Amino acid sequence: MHKLQLINVSKAFGSQVVLRDLSLEVFPDELFVLLGSSGCGKTTILLGILGLLKFDSGRVIIDGIDATNLSPGERNIGYVPQNYALFPNCSVFENIAFGLRVRKASKDIIQTKVKKIIADFGLHGLEHHFPSQLSGGQMQRVAVARALIVEPSLLLLDEPVSALDIETRKKVKAELKDIQKKLHITMVYITHDQQETLELADRFGILNNGKIEQFGSPNDVFYKPKTLFVAQFLNTENILKGKIIHKFGNKVTIRINDIILKTYTILEISEGDSVTVCIRPGAIHLSTHHNVQQGRNVFVGTIDSIHPIGRDLEIKVLITPNEVLKIRISRIVAKELKLTHGMSVHLSIDEAFIHLISAQ
Repeated sequence: MHKLQLINVSKAFGSQVVLRDLSLEVFPDELFVLLGSSGCGKTTILLGILGLLKFDSGRVIIDGIDATNLSPGERNIGYVPQNYALFPNCSVFENIAFGLRVRKASKDIIQTKVKKIIADFGLHGLEHHFPSQLSGGQMQRVAVARALIVEPSLLLLDEPVSALDIETRKKVKAELKDIQKKLHITMVYITHDQQETLELADRFGILNNGKIEQFGSPNDVFYKPKTLFVAQFLNTENILKGKIIHKFGNKVTIRINDIILKTYTILEISEGDSVTVCIRPGAIHLSTHHNVQQGRNVFVGTIDSIHPIGRDLEIKVLITPNEVLKIRISRIVAKELKLTHGMSVHLSIDEAFIHLISAQ
């Protein structure tokens, strides 16, 4: 198990600043995901950790040792690039054995280790196949096996499933998670895919404007964004502007036009302050009858539209002439409720699922 720290690293290419005093800590035995849009600097971070690119300033610490000026070979880091970079004229066996041969391991050690990892990765029978004869999922497993056979301190993966079809992607992501936990690998995984992040990450960080905008577990960041950027980036569908009209301890009352909401917050805010209110569609309960429950905000709205979203339906409900809430419910529930456009419905939101961000 190994730990990684980046301390105030910066990188610019000419006049374009990509990373700005970025700091990052990845814990031992953790699958940490770096999430960000294309071109935001994710791959630059990986290449800097590997030592294939030199940061302009800052330090790279691996297991408490300053690796900033070490060569890539001295850092002992495994790397799976986006295109896998398998050697097309080498067999599966030789691709996986490459790192051991570079390290001048004996033939017996190479045979033993490669055979074992081929068995562990379900590649038995493919030893003499070439990359062109493999499926996308098989190539991905070969690339990960090649990276892991040298027992690296860390494993870095650069959008490793982006080129795969949907079904193969699901299978490979599940395999990666299983391998990571089984072998106790500290892994840094970069992607632009939010769903992928929620499925894989123990913790993740959102990269924006050269810095990590927010760290945390998927639940913490997804349901409790600290900034408007994070809320918007993670598609928090209901983002409303409100004002604090009452505060007692951590409990606050917010006015959004004619709607009053109550919730709890740890923000340092006062009565009269403006806030951004974030509510996930799945946190809103919709019914066709009035049902007051303790600890819930309850009000009436009118269905404005009903749209299919995958297996669910997105219901847009007018709660004031100028405010709409998006609600996500299953098709079965919608059918049972016999929802139609223009119908009056009752909405309820648990206080715990209303999240506030200080006005920015």
